[in-house]
Amino acid sequence: MIQIQNVTDFSLKYTLESGQSFRWNRIENAYYGVVEGRILKISQEGTILCVESSTDEDEVSFVSYLRHYLDIGRDVPKILAEVNNDAYMHRAIEKLWGMRILNQELWETVASFILSQNNNVPRIRGIIRRLSERFGERLTLAGYVDYSFPSPDVLATETNEALLACGTGYRANYLQDAAQAVVRGELSLTAMKQMSYPEAKEALMRQNGIGEKVADCICLFSLGHLAALPIDVWIKRIFETLYLRQRATHREIREFAHSYFGAGVGYAQQYLFHYVHECPNWADVEHLSLIRHGVL
Repeated sequence: MIQIQNVTDFSLKYTLESGQSFRWNRIENAYYGVVEGRILKISQEGTILCVESSTDEDEVSFVSYLRHYLDIGRDVPKILAEVNNDAYMHRAIEKLWGMRILNQELWETVASFILSQNNNVPRIRGIIRRLSERFGERLTLAGYVDYSFPSPDVLATETNEALLACGTGYRANYLQDAAQAVVRGELSLTAMKQMSYPEAKEALMRQNGIGEKVADCICLFSLGHLAALPIDVWIKRIFETLYLRQRATHREIREFAHSYFGAGVGYAQQYLFHYVHECPNWADVEHLSLIRHGVL
């Protein structure tokens, strides 16, 4: 087991339970998940993270990798201070303090958010689990069993029927098209990692089955572009209800959010998104009074 010391302003629970990733399971006080071909078991004791891996790891490089994956190396308190523009956001930040945005492996993130379209988290998790069981590699850690996510090469050559059997539905075509594009080099994951946010988003949206919301999810949850703002039904409802106080187009929401929250808008939306899922009365009179008349 490896320990990472002095991890401050970090919540493992909020980070792994906030809808960014579909591979983590909580068992007692630890989280088990598949990350880039290995099972990780992570628990938090105050400012110490205890980590076990199903593969042998060089401690120095492994700790460096984990700090990047969990976004520990970023000055997130500074970002949160910059987006803490009203009493509502202040309350969300206070409640969820320590939540970070993961830097996930690119191919699995592309595939996962293609599968997320018109879907809910339990179903997405189930589809990913079945794809991994059928086409990935079996992994074990102290009796815990899971499977690696299948590579583009594997999914590119599978039949549509095999993908449909995993519950992918109409998304099977999009998933296979993306896998084949990666294999052919038309969707270069290596090149995308070097692109700016607008360039990466444009490259992703050229791919069949990747619209603006999915592209922004990939940019935010894998490529580290904090200017990305994925707008799903929840984010649309949040901005219309709290800030704009009227129906709005995605473009209007995006323009307002970037103007109001600035370069850290990705973190702002993640705190708002998870707060409303944690707080059933998020839109009651008391909450709305925190932003008294909107901020138009």
